[in-house]
Amino acid sequence: MSIEIKYISSRETIDLRYLVLRQGRPRSTSHMEGDDSKSTKHIGAFMGSRCVGILSLFLSRTNKLKSHSQYQLRGMAVEPQFHGQDIGRKLVLFSECELKKMNVEMLWCNAREIAVGFYKKLNFEIISDQFHIPEVGPHVLMYKRLS
Repeated sequence: MSIEIKYISSRETIDLRYLVLRQGRPRSTSHMEGDDSKSTKHIGAFMGSRCVGILSLFLSRTNKLKSHSQYQLRGMAVEPQFHGQDIGRKLVLFSECELKKMNVEMLWCNAREIAVGFYKKLNFEIISDQFHIPEVGPHVLMYKRLS
């Protein structure tokens, strides 16, 4: 079955965020500050009518990058049974194309240690030492130049 990538509402991200990123914590932690901002973009990957992957793009800057035009990738999750099927890659590539249309120069993320290899394959670069996010674990800041 083919994958369709499209924009979704913030509400449509909560189930997968909770399942993949927040299990064992209160469900309310699946909501992120800025989810409902006009500048925030939520993107879903669908197999038929089933949402199997998500990510969110927040208008946010890190002082580690000089560009004023930045978006942060957050809350990326793919249903565990669909890992290894290029869904995450398709979500990121769709996001990059959409941000380029908006003339965004940089896409960055706080990558979980286990996801660094995934982002490196998509040409993201590490620009920080490892840091710890409480209740989540070790991360590094990664970015990709879009323009």
